[in-house]
Amino acid sequence: MSNNETQTEAREEKSGKSASQRSALAPFKSFEDRFEQMEHFMNRMMGNFLPSDWMRPFQRQLAGGNELAEFRAPAIDLIERDDEIVLRAELPGIKKEDVSISLTADSITIQGQSRKEESEEKGDYRRREISSSAFSRSMWLPAGINSEAAKAVFNDGILEVTLPKTPAAKRTTVPIE
Repeated sequence: MSNNETQTEAREEKSGKSASQRSALAPFKSFEDRFEQMEHFMNRMMGNFLPSDWMRPFQRQLAGGNELAEFRAPAIDLIERDDEIVLRAELPGIKKEDVSISLTADSITIQGQSRKEESEEKGDYRRREISSSAFSRSMWLPAGINSEAAKAVFNDGILEVTLPKTPAAKRTTVPIE
């Protein structure tokens, strides 16, 4: 076993990766190693000019805890049926009034934002924390839609948009002679 492989296994054990995770990611192992080498080199080169996690912008350490806050665009299911296209998006923690949907002839865009405020006062002590996040996700639609007849329902953090197809875009079957 080479010295490089030993160092990689030591890093994986330190990070808590199991043998099954290593084997499942085997095709990407060399890419991940090269990325970590580049990240280490760039951090050394940039010194104190940039934050240490500048190469991983979607993972930030929270001030009060050990867990990572990851930016995540909403998970979306796009289902094409004979007469319609149904889009379902998971939007946990976001209110209906903070979501907007826009349509074009061949795409849909979902935008949203959330804002959370906490404040605490005890005598001379006062603490106020405000956090906010926003997202925008666009998808190409697989068929022409009638945007005038589109309907959206938001219930328990799930947005469901029903987009009826135009008559020209409806699926038809062709009999085989």
